[in-house]
Amino acid sequence: MRTNYLELNQEFRLYYNLYPEPPKKRYLLIDDNGDESEAVRYGDNFLEIRTDLILKFCAVKQIALAIYVDSIRNSNCTMKDLGLTDVPTYHDGPGHKYSVTIVPPDIVFKEKFEIQSRLLGKKYILPRSMPKEQDEKPKVYQEFIIGTDASGNSVRHTCDPNKLANYFGRNLVAPRDLTPVYFRAEVLAKYYAEPEKYSVEDGYLCCGGLWELPIDNDHSDYVAVYLSDLGEKLSETERNYWWSFNIAPDGRGLSQTAFKRDFLSQFTDPTKPDLVFKQEYDDFNLAFHESNGWNFFLPLHDDDKHYLIGLRLFAKDNQAEFDSQLTALTKVLVDSLNEEKIAKDLTLTKDDKGITKLEKYFKEQKATNYEPHIKFLRALQNLRSKSAAHRKGNDYDKLIADLQMANEGQQKVFAALLIAACNLIRYLRAMLLPQQLSEQVILS
Repeated sequence: MRTNYLELNQEFRLYYNLYPEPPKKRYLLIDDNGDESEAVRYGDNFLEIRTDLILKFCAVKQIALAIYVDSIRNSNCTMKDLGLTDVPTYHDGPGHKYSVTIVPPDIVFKEKFEIQSRLLGKKYILPRSMPKEQDEKPKVYQEFIIGTDASGNSVRHTCDPNKLANYFGRNLVAPRDLTPVYFRAEVLAKYYAEPEKYSVEDGYLCCGGLWELPIDNDHSDYVAVYLSDLGEKLSETERNYWWSFNIAPDGRGLSQTAFKRDFLSQFTDPTKPDLVFKQEYDDFNLAFHESNGWNFFLPLHDDDKHYLIGLRLFAKDNQAEFDSQLTALTKVLVDSLNEEKIAKDLTLTKDDKGITKLEKYFKEQKATNYEPHIKFLRALQNLRSKSAAHRKGNDYDKLIADLQMANEGQQKVFAALLIAACNLIRYLRAMLLPQQLSEQVILS
């Protein structure tokens, strides 16, 4: 009545929590690091499963794996040509049995082949015993730089939580569990590059629901993590990645934000411009929609959400990073303006674009002192057009000279743009929100 098809055992699928991808005809295994690998692939006439996964499943279930073979081969040679007889051979061993027979082909193939052989057998792979807890592979804890000695050499210590001191009298001579470890800011690039998998937030890094790591990222050129968190929160693979970015303290310290939160138990806002902007941008959007019933900045399309998620102040001058982040900032501030609602009751000309509509909207709302913010948005749009969206030319060189980027550097210029963006959001909050809602946002 229906075409036959192969189906994966559901208990096997649920045991490994496999993720189906029907368009690619496969199932994915997602490990504790969030890394994906192909566990099962299938087609109309086959279904293949990774051997190691099958054997482990059999061990857990304590069931045998049965392999059946029924293979037929035909030949145009005669048995005499090959020096064979038609006496069948049988093989019987522990866990397996098979036979090989060689006979003239049946009448259907008589005109095409002289002889036919058949291998018929089966084999059972018995389940291995499950390893005992003490036999499992021991965890490996890397040693991270936590300081320098009198000679300037790096001092390292394991991140194994059981070998660190704490505030309750454990391992009194060892470094404390809350010893800060420092890393180059580039360590977060991997996570920013995959926003569908990782989330980098104010003081927080997570990989879906698989793992999370408290971080102090309120610095422009480095990230700090507590030594015990490296051992407790990250896998060995992730620790190896972080280890490659490890740097000596060299006068670095925790940010005031992290210190107040972790040691003084105070609610504290970040100070790094990108963290401040994303926080205030989201708060303003929520409060404005609550007050007016429409979005001042349109929600980003799913394929554009990475612009806001990945918006950040890069650690050092880098033209590619500058162009990328400039595009992101323009996307969330200029391209996302809700022009339809903003221009609803305005008198416009056919050439009026988003920023001009916003300027006229300010006038309609009797707003004052909006000129610096309109100037900022035009400069941002102009810079995106001449730097990131099109080939760079003489106009770009002139703009760079006007912004003094050659002297200041790309990082400082972008930091200034982020600060101007924060000032814009604060202006919008003060001018367009009722006082009560405005104060709520400030306190959030």
